[in-house]
Amino acid sequence: MKKLLFPLCVFLIVSFSACSVKKADADCVSDSYDIPQVPAFCVNATLPPDTVMAAMTADGQRVFYVHDDYTISKESVAAFSADEAFWLLTGRSREELKPVAVATFPQEEYRYACTTAGENGMEICTGVLFFDGSHGYSLQIACPAEAENIYREVFSELLESATLDAV
Repeated sequence: MKKLLFPLCVFLIVSFSACSVKKADADCVSDSYDIPQVPAFCVNATLPPDTVMAAMTADGQRVFYVHDDYTISKESVAAFSADEAFWLLTGRSREELKPVAVATFPQEEYRYACTTAGENGMEICTGVLFFDGSHGYSLQIACPAEAENIYREVFSELLESATLDAV
């Protein structure tokens, strides 16, 4: 009898487990997630020799340079369109800035200017924005309105030297 008990137990275990009710509405857990895309480019320009780097974010996406009379910022952000890049980098819409399109291939390049209220009065901001299809890259200069005439040529040369280089 003991010899028959073991095979009978095995048979019952195998046959009863096959009869269990299976649910068709089982939950499936997905472990997929979106990896943020790293910028493929960075803005480079010939900075005036009397500017000093004042701050940089840990990821290197924002760098600020200061001069006695003006500040320069280089920034890059992920954006789905040039319109979104303008909004994220300047806080203004493309319609408000009315940028001038300088180039459209291989990356879009725009020049813009605007005025803002600064700590010591009105400030003039000029900049260049590049858009590569997934990221916006900008080089922006801000100075007090009364000093803009003094540095107009410096700013023009700085914006003209701005290039988008591969990382």
